[in-house]
Amino acid sequence: MGKKNKGSPIVEAPRQEIERLQEIYSFRQKEDVAEFLESHPYLVPLLFEAYPQIEKHFGSHARVFLEVVTDPEATDDRELYALIGTRLPPEAALEKLERFDKEWWSAAMDRAQCKLCIDVGFV
Repeated sequence: MGKKNKGSPIVEAPRQEIERLQEIYSFRQKEDVAEFLESHPYLVPLLFEAYPQIEKHFGSHARVFLEVVTDPEATDDRELYALIGTRLPPEAALEKLERFDKEWWSAAMDRAQCKLCIDVGFV
């Protein structure tokens, strides 16, 4: 539920923004992803910004899956993965990913604070 202060606009709670993200991303282990995003709220606007860039490089029907991955060697080290589902041949998909990295992600990735990885996933 939003907060309201006298004279201030309503500020959406992180959960509402996360629910909006579910309209464009497919969450794997929905609660894990939602809790991770609540703990790392700076990722939410970055994900909203990322999706049009993903569409630009992979097409308007790109399906992107979000899932939280835990490093098996460091159980307290978790990261959110955005996997761009594709049926493209691996070489073509990796070329598109490289262009995406060059044209947008390399400049934006610092804002992810090492908590978001964007990659291709073959479906």
